[in-house]
Amino acid sequence: YAWDANEEYLFKAMVAFAMRRYSSKSTTQISNVLLCNVTDRVSFWFVVTDSSKNVTTVPGSEVEAAIRMNRNRINNAFLLSDKTLQFLKITSTLSPPVEPSTPVWLIVFGVVLCLIVAGIVFLIVSGIQKHKK
Repeated sequence: YAWDANEEYLFKAMVAFAMRRYSSKSTTQISNVLLCNVTDRVSFWFVVTDSSKNVTTVPGSEVEAAIRMNRNRINNAFLLSDKTLQFLKITSTLSPPVEPSTPVWLIVFGVVLCLIVAGIVFLIVSGIQKHKK
């Protein structure tokens, strides 16, 4: 994935958008989102500062809630999904895996049991036919 200054700007803008939308305040600017330890693999951590209090950072719980609330918009901005854009410590919005109504082990057990019963019936029927001949 090509990560450059434009992508970084878009990410900061999306986080600022999420913060504005979550807190209903228009004080969060793009300059309030700080990216740290950006690597070549597009891995980094970020903080959001509060411009009204100058250097104070916004509590992590508020940032998490804002990201969770606007996660779909952030994914769509980068044309990614929850599988490709991960926020550590923020649960994904993926639906839980579908649990079959019947456990898999029970299905396998039923198939094996049917094969054994069919084999026994075949042996009995072939034995009766040989005995008649």
